[in-house]
Amino acid sequence: MRLLEQALAGTEPATAGADVHAAVERALARFASEPQRLPRRPQLLPQLLGTLNDEQASAREVAALIARDPALAATLLKLANSPLYRLQQAPVESVERAVALVGTEGLRRLVAVALMQPVMRTEGGVFGPLPERIWEHTQQATVLAVRHARAAGVDAFAAQLLVLLQGLGAIVVVQTLRDECQRAGNAMPPLDAIAEVLRRWSPRIGRLVAGQWQLSPALLQALDEVSAGDRQAMGALAGVLARSVAEAVAPARAAAGGPEDAVIA
Repeated sequence: MRLLEQALAGTEPATAGADVHAAVERALARFASEPQRLPRRPQLLPQLLGTLNDEQASAREVAALIARDPALAATLLKLANSPLYRLQQAPVESVERAVALVGTEGLRRLVAVALMQPVMRTEGGVFGPLPERIWEHTQQATVLAVRHARAAGVDAFAAQLLVLLQGLGAIVVVQTLRDECQRAGNAMPPLDAIAEVLRRWSPRIGRLVAGQWQLSPALLQALDEVSAGDRQAMGALAGVLARSVAEAVAPARAAAGGPEDAVIA
């Protein structure tokens, strides 16, 4: 809730009634029957997922694949030249060398984030910086997902993809909210209603995206379990997702300088 209040600080939107809320629910429900409205799958996603999950794949093969996407290659080189990875004074200018420096786990996170980032960014409109705040929250949750996945004995990369998919779902929800509110003259439902829409629909939309992108059954099942909302019935992978998203609120709270509730947890 606090995140929503901060995102809307300084604005004076008109408060909408149940009609706008109902319109948002109808618009979100239509994604199931109109999957073409969902974000398109990044072109290299299937090949990258296969290569990064292949223990026999060489750094040269991974580098060759990444080099096919100039934006992805540039992001990789930027990371390899950061203080975290750069070990020598000479800059890292080779994609293959960057792959070797970053390592498999760092590369997996980099690729996942870089692939999702273009579709996760959006103008907030009446919601101000809310999409950016959700994206920052999602990035933090991917870091936590690795830690919790290792402790639970599940695939860390799969856990990171789940967090990104739910974050992507949250962005789609915000886009839908924005569009419906604009149609109502920038009138918005109450903040608690917006928070509830985000909580319920973010994993549902993420599940629709994962299905449309033909991702693994394990990812689909985990998102189904999170959508159901029963923590006791969640498997290990879904549990990692739910815990990571919830705990990522704490760093966001510290950065903002005040308490806030999870919006997409």
